Amino acid sequence: MRAIPNDLISQYELNVRKCYYSRNNYFIDTDSARYVLRKVNITPEQIMFVNEALVHLKNSGFSHVNSIHETKKKLPYAINRGQVYVLQDRQDGEDIEFNKEEDVAGMIRLLAQFHKSGVNFESEHRKSENVHLKDLYTHLKKRHRETQILKKKVVPLSQKTTFEILFLKGYKPYEDLQKMAIECIDGASCDRVMGDVKIRKSLAHNDYKYHAVSRVGNSYNLIQIDQCTYNIQILDLSSILIKIMQKNKWDTKLLMRLIEEYENVRKMSPEEKSLLKAMLIFPEKYSSLCNKYLQCKRRGNYSMYEVKWNNMLAYLEDQVSAAHFIKDNL
Repeated sequence: MRAIPNDLISQYELNVRKCYYSRNNYFIDTDSARYVLRKVNITPEQIMFVNEALVHLKNSGFSHVNSIHETKKKLPYAINRGQVYVLQDRQDGEDIEFNKEEDVAGMIRLLAQFHKSGVNFESEHRKSENVHLKDLYTHLKKRHRETQILKKKVVPLSQKTTFEILFLKGYKPYEDLQKMAIECIDGASCDRVMGDVKIRKSLAHNDYKYHAVSRVGNSYNLIQIDQCTYNIQILDLSSILIKIMQKNKWDTKLLMRLIEEYENVRKMSPEEKSLLKAMLIFPEKYSSLCNKYLQCKRRGNYSMYEVKWNNMLAYLEDQVSAAHFIKDNL
């Protein structure tokens, strides 16, 4: 058992009764409350921004995330031996399971509540108009071009790796999905969505996965918002929906229920819905895999590419079927 360093805990007004260490975190019990002192890999500037965001969310009615407690010096972080820590209240919750419909529905409602409250946010440490946003229309077209380049490079090779053989044999359905997704959006609508981020000063979580949420009784709570910044909120939604779909055989009935759960809390604009449609259809895993293979310096000893390719194939048929449904019904 690792004891909490005195020069770390002394930065806070805490009377520690019990403490244990697990997964880079110190779990602290006092006579009046329970806390977690988390080691984080983000900059002090980001912590200041997150702390401001937490205050804004609380003031906007979003109470499903724990505030950060300040040190004696009124800072939202402590530094010990070069490591940065934040202190927050602790609630012992259960992990979210992607194969439980009520869990994923609760997770989507929580995200919608976070997005609804995370607008009109002014920060002293960052300006929404200065934040660089990824041009998604350009990004999707670039990813599509990269897979075309990879195909041209692989075809003439006399000796092909196992991955290259798999790629040439199975790229066509993924290429069709890329084209279908790009047809769902245009540069002008993407520009409007990006412009809305700066106008509405909207926050996105940027790391919304199953480990970002816990269930406490019948309530769902955010564990942390460490990567939060000004960004396109629909990217949070598309990212988590894709992960849920991959775990549920691209069940379109479940997908439509989750989108309805989201819109019951926070309505999407037509441009946002088109963007969501494109991101759900676009085969990001395939495109990212091709990009990484294209950028790698050596062709040998890359069995991980074969493993990832075969993992994608496990749900390809369901993914293609769902893509056509999404295009026609979303």
